[in-house]
Amino acid sequence: MRGVAILSAAVLLGVACGGDDGGSSATESAAPSTDAPATTDGSDTSTPAENVGNRDGQTIKVGVVNNDSLLPAFRIGAEVAIDAINANGGINGAQIEVVSCAADASPEGSINCANQMIEENVAIAYTALDLGSDAAIPIYDEAGIPYITTNGWGTVQESNENSFILHAASSASFLGPLKTFKDLGLTKVGYVTDVNFAGTPYETKLKNYSEILGLEVTPIYLDAANPDWTSAVANFKSQGIEAITGFLGEVQCIGLVSATTAVGFEGAVFASSCNLYLDVVPDLALGTYNQADIWTTLAYDEAPAEVQARLDDYIANMTAGGHEALISGFAHVSYGGWMELREVLSAIPNDQEVTGESVKATIVSQVFPGYFGPDLQCGKALWADSPSACHASIAVFQIEKAADGRLIRKLYSDFADNSALVGGE
Repeated sequence: MRGVAILSAAVLLGVACGGDDGGSSATESAAPSTDAPATTDGSDTSTPAENVGNRDGQTIKVGVVNNDSLLPAFRIGAEVAIDAINANGGINGAQIEVVSCAADASPEGSINCANQMIEENVAIAYTALDLGSDAAIPIYDEAGIPYITTNGWGTVQESNENSFILHAASSASFLGPLKTFKDLGLTKVGYVTDVNFAGTPYETKLKNYSEILGLEVTPIYLDAANPDWTSAVANFKSQGIEAITGFLGEVQCIGLVSATTAVGFEGAVFASSCNLYLDVVPDLALGTYNQADIWTTLAYDEAPAEVQARLDDYIANMTAGGHEALISGFAHVSYGGWMELREVLSAIPNDQEVTGESVKATIVSQVFPGYFGPDLQCGKALWADSPSACHASIAVFQIEKAADGRLIRKLYSDFADNSALVGGE
């Protein structure tokens, strides 16, 4: 399962991001308002039922699992958010206690973390980033501990009834570039990656989605040990390819964008959800497309005012915790996820203990407001091939230069649920 999980991670987020201080637990800082935010995409605006009473003196133990050797920012964002929640009264008075485990992206490492979470009797197992986490799902299932993450790291968790992926299904991210090319009137697409996904569910998705959208897609698999991005792009150019995307992590995005410039490719280039290439090759990044399932600091100018205020709070808390270098990376993903989990945990009646059972019953019981993005509808199978996902929407951006010289994500298409195109509800 490890190979499939790595593919999923590459599609959604890449495998590296700009800035990494490698720090440990975040310090407590001035906390943002944790009032339930309004929806940002016009989806169901139902709000969690108001709870009464309090949990003063109680402690809620939660697990946080992360591949720290890859992206400590995911863990740090979660810890900064939890510190902020605790500073603002916790969960109806209860304080959140974190049990942290550093997995190593292997199935064995994920299983070890799962066993630790069971020994510690956590109420939920939150996975920030764990590329081996599919192997741990049966262990969490048997223990009755809900597996919660922001993005899917493998195919098992995407259709597991004990798993809850707070943000968009991987299928939404997979479809995003193809749908964008279709909207642009482009039909000849090059798909390039240095990971061979032949024979996996992702190859099937590529074929099925391409047929549904009427696209002619040509894949090229590069040698992972020595990927020649320039030759691949030159090959596409010679075939009259009009647009290029692929299974791209941060390093791969840099390789692709650099190659398109080197060979004079003038078609559309979609750089997955990458961030790092904007810093490494900023001049080459101009005009490229990328996507996100929540608002980010790089798209701050485009975000609604209420989301900008929450991004301001996130920036302030990250800075106060000594993690300023990680602000534009992926820390905001876990930060926003925990602000959403605050609403879920707060909705559990105070006369009930916070357990795996009560968390699962509550998270599917109603629509919860998104913090940086669309609302959470964990009780619905929004995507046919990823029913564990709690929202289905992706926004697409084009990279432009702001008046002050900054590179920004300029909104190309607002958050949209395209699941109906490929058999969703």
